[in-house]
Amino acid sequence: MIENRPVHSRNTRRLSMLAAGAATVMACVATGAVPQAFAADKPEAAPTVASLTTCDTKDVKTIKVGILAPFSGGGMAADANDIGNAAMMAADELNAAGGICGKDARYKVTFEKGDTEGQRSDAVITAVRRLTADPDLHMIFAPYASTTNFEITLMAKAGMPYIISGGAEATKGIISKNPDGFPTVWSRVPDYGGYSTDLPPLINKNIEAGNLAVPAKTVYIIGSDDPYGTTIADGLKDSFTKAGWSVVGTETVPFQSVTDWRTQLAKIRELKPGMIVLTEWSPASDATFFNQFIEQPTDSLLFEQYAPVIPEFNEMTHNKANGVIFNMLGGAIDSRADTKDISKRFAEKFGAGGYFSVAGYTNMMVYALCINKGVDPADHLAMGKCIGSLDVDTPSGRLAFDPKTHLAMQGDDYMPTVFYQVVDNGGKAIVSPPAYAEQTFKQPYWMTTKPAAK
Repeated sequence: MIENRPVHSRNTRRLSMLAAGAATVMACVATGAVPQAFAADKPEAAPTVASLTTCDTKDVKTIKVGILAPFSGGGMAADANDIGNAAMMAADELNAAGGICGKDARYKVTFEKGDTEGQRSDAVITAVRRLTADPDLHMIFAPYASTTNFEITLMAKAGMPYIISGGAEATKGIISKNPDGFPTVWSRVPDYGGYSTDLPPLINKNIEAGNLAVPAKTVYIIGSDDPYGTTIADGLKDSFTKAGWSVVGTETVPFQSVTDWRTQLAKIRELKPGMIVLTEWSPASDATFFNQFIEQPTDSLLFEQYAPVIPEFNEMTHNKANGVIFNMLGGAIDSRADTKDISKRFAEKFGAGGYFSVAGYTNMMVYALCINKGVDPADHLAMGKCIGSLDVDTPSGRLAFDPKTHLAMQGDDYMPTVFYQVVDNGGKAIVSPPAYAEQTFKQPYWMTTKPAAK
């Protein structure tokens, strides 16, 4: 029985939002030592339902997993439902195959959700206390629960295994001061440094290659007042300057609150920058920005952080946002066969999903992998050590953790910064890195400046 299962229907969506092989992992669990990260030449193969459920064990036990997320009250329910539904889909497949093969038993999984109600601090605390007090609940997944990730301290105090998939900078800031104090807390997403540094040189490279063109190397940057949006915007200001661009305007707006962008757009239309960057990342606000921008577009490339990955963004822009650029860290790489397969099954069951529709599946499979390696789910410290010691292939790339920050490793050999453009009918295509690219950059249709003929 699934308890308090996240809603399956996509109609509820409105607004959004591993360094050793198996033997080393078991040694780590037994001795309590964290191994040297990234010792393996290549990661362990991605776990499958068959690899996790093939054994002769007959005894079956049931365990609970918590989903801590803003299911209501703040417009990010889409991400909450995606991660819950995706984790449940993985668990349903594992359960149907007899359960996860563990030490002396098979394990079937049910779920309990904790609603953080728009990421309100009091709701986060209430949900964490309720979930961690359940003696049958041994793991919690979150896309993000609060705006500052303060709940990871509560998880560490409770000794609860916790895999979070958002707010990496906040996680880094808390854990890096005392990594040993957070043995059960791990971030499935990497350092956000790539968000702050990778865009300007990539745009320069594609201008030089004749894929893109701008009337001038000038940029207007709008950030939001939450840690995610602010960190990225501040980093991009420096990165664009170092890359030879002039930052002609900056502004910070309240996160998830702007419903009319005409004041900002009036400034942009006066300055006529060659590129506009928006790191306010809520789908409704970003869609509104595009809709008002396209009424009288400037001759500018347009980058919008995160929001275009959410299906509602394209619904709200009426599939006219072709050419908008965005990027992802820790998201599933769409050109991979496993990503395509998981996404297809998710869509058949729940409708089109966003970023967390594969991430939630990955979380469940990573947790199941440690159970399959012989870790007792009730031994929370051993589970935390196992997760932190993994080095495994996933739909998002190679997952291994930095023991100093507990973040996933970032880079083309681990989790790359993947850049996309919105394409016809609200789709998205990978344009970088080359190893995963599905097409080259395309000049946006609203721009009058065109690349030189090749």
